[in-house]
This record gives sequence, structure tokens and C-alpha cells, in this order.
Amino acid sequence: MDAFPIPAESFILGFIGAGKMAESIVKGVAKSGVLPPDRICTAVHSNLKRRDAFESIGVKVLSDNNAVVEYSDVVVFSVKPQVVKDVAMQIRPLLSRKKLLVSVAAGVKLKDLQEWTGHSRFIRVMPNTPSAVGEAATVMSLGGTATEEDGELIGKLFGSVGKIWRADEKLFDAITGLRYVASWQRSSIYIFSN
Repeated sequence: MDAFPIPAESFILGFIGAGKMAESIVKGVAKSGVLPPDRICTAVHSNLKRRDAFESIGVKVLSDNNAVVEYSDVVVFSVKPQVVKDVAMQIRPLLSRKKLLVSVAAGVKLKDLQEWTGHSRFIRVMPNTPSAVGEAATVMSLGGTATEEDGELIGKLFGSVGKIWRADEKLFDAITGLRYVASWQRSSIYIFSN
């Protein structure tokens, strides 16, 4: 089953989940100029502060997750790990080979994501919160039918907000631990120097 190419010059990036991680990534991507905010969307269900945060960046806020999936070429799961399965099952009927799925949900394995969505064109990405200021340390792993072009597209997006590396998913836990130690050390040096 061949994947349809994602048009790099016109794709729409959608976020399922409008929390702080999504906001950090969106701010960083928009600030870097890699993707204009009018080509990014999300859905905010009830929290008006979250809606305001995204609208102030210039992001399109849609009515619900289904609208985000229908409107987007690349869909980022940016929800709490305990709700990923429910969200994946909810949007499953809307997915096609034309969609590239990305997960930033901590600890949720590609195998599970692919099973829950019935979709293997997935990339698992583990960023950390300094995305908004261009200092993220991100690692990614490609799923079953994600192409090299898909990996390059996501690498460019997340590379715009910091450093990105590709790794085998089985190494994610160790890499994540090292990244947080390094982040803590940088933060400590900054605090102590001031």
C-alpha cells in the first residue's frame, strides 16, 4: 500500500489536543517560519484560555477533533497518554492513506498507535517543552508505512524548534531520560548563574 505524498508547500498541520505541549510546538514552528500559523489547526472544546492561546498565534481553531482530522494532511496526537486510545478510536473512521499521523504522547508505543487507528503511516516523536524558544531536543521513530519523505517533513518541522534525531523506538525511554537530565542541568546552570 503506497502512501500519498504530503505536499510540503501546502500541507495543513492539525493538532488533536490543545495543551501546553501543542502550544509550545506551534509557537516554535510559527516563529521559525517553517510553517505559517494559518496552515495549523486544532480544536478546543471548553477552555477559552486554550482557544485564546492558539488564536493569538493565528492558528485556526475548529469545532472538534473530527474537523481537525478532515481538514489536515498531518495530524499530531498531542493528548495525555491515558486518553490516546479513546481519541484514536474516535477518529479511526476518518483516516485514509493520505493522512500522516504523528504522536507526541509520552510512553505510547507505535505498535499500539497503529493498532488503535488501523493506520500504520505513523511517526512517534518525543519533544521536550523548550520547543517554543527553539531549544527542543527531539527524537523520532517511523512507523510501518511512514516514508522517508514523511520522516524528512516531520524532521524539518521539529528541527525548526531545536535538534532532532532519528532512533529506534526501543531506545526512547533511555533517550528521554538523558534529555531530561541534560535539560535539568542547563536549567540549573542558568538559575545558579543568575
